[in-house]
Amino acid sequence: MAVWFWADCSPQSRLKLESIHAPIAKPNNIVIRLALIIIPLALLAAGAGVFWQGTGEPYPFETLRGETVMIRGHGLYRYDTVNSSSQELGQDIVTLLIGTPLLIAGIVLSRKGTLRGQLLLTGVLGYFLYTYASMCFLTAFNPFFLVYVALFSLSLFGFILSMKNLDVDEVASHIQDGFPRRAIATYFIIVAVFLTLAWLGLVASPSLTWTPPNGLESAITMVIQALDLGIIVPTAFITASLLIKKQAWGYALSSVMLLKILTMGAALISMIIVQFLAGVKIDPIVSIIFILISISGIIFGILALRNIRD
Repeated sequence: MAVWFWADCSPQSRLKLESIHAPIAKPNNIVIRLALIIIPLALLAAGAGVFWQGTGEPYPFETLRGETVMIRGHGLYRYDTVNSSSQELGQDIVTLLIGTPLLIAGIVLSRKGTLRGQLLLTGVLGYFLYTYASMCFLTAFNPFFLVYVALFSLSLFGFILSMKNLDVDEVASHIQDGFPRRAIATYFIIVAVFLTLAWLGLVASPSLTWTPPNGLESAITMVIQALDLGIIVPTAFITASLLIKKQAWGYALSSVMLLKILTMGAALISMIIVQFLAGVKIDPIVSIIFILISISGIIFGILALRNIRD
């Protein structure tokens, strides 16, 4: 009977029926394959960071600029400072418990053709891109260096292809009335201003006086600050501007960035906790601001997902 009904339908009716059952977002098989390769590599790299602790004690080390820092002395991050290795460990925990499960969820939902799935997959790929770009350029050389490079490359091209596959007009058309556009735009402006002031305050004066900025430790340069000031801050300002103007790209970029912040925010909170447990001296005011920004980003990320129709 179903076959007879289909045969009797006019071409216009068939088109309507097809649109009802067709997936909203066409899955990109290349992106999904890249994401599937990321999963075991991320589990391997992050798992090694968490579970490969070994034995040994922290020891002092004099840097090229004459500063004395404490090197971890054991585990995968034995040649990183106690401060940076605590952050790497916190990042690994979130990658295992949140980042990788969300990547799997993004793959599953994206293969079903859901818009939320495509946005989630893109946002989480952004998290892996930022994470392993940092690991490639900041973490002291260790046996997993090539794994970091592979994860950086896979997430970079996966993110680019996933963004290319986004139909921004389709994203905008599926935004519900409850989407907190103005609040999210304001949030991105606050994030951009805070990062700009925080990082310029950290590096501006040392740049003029040739003195090492706080947090440089055993690194050669300020990698996180370069990534934030060069990529995150401009993207946040542009996204806020597009959202205020109700542009389709504003909705698409904000959704992707918030889903990236959802995981990155959890990672920042985890880093601060691990630093505190490791006895690392941290600025309480800056830490509280980062935690508040992270929690707000997580909340907005969840709200963004809930206010996108599939």
